[in-house]
Amino acid sequence: MSELGRVTTQAKFCKKDFLMMYDNVSMEVFEEWISDIKAEIGWKAKGKQIFTPKVAKRIIEHVGQPLSLKLLNV
Repeated sequence: MSELGRVTTQAKFCKKDFLMMYDNVSMEVFEEWISDIKAEIGWKAKGKQIFTPKVAKRIIEHVGQPLSLKLLNV
């Protein structure tokens, strides 16, 4: 975990974390949202995948502010 000011963020994010941050959106909808940056972020169509904070930041910049910040604020 890293701490920036008073906000603690987890070190890594998985696909399920993003679905939960965006109000349990379906994987199909989330993949549509990130279709323009899939290659840039190294998105794998199937299976588990872990993202660094830098990649997670890029996804959030592209999709927009998450509805749920629970995973960002521990």
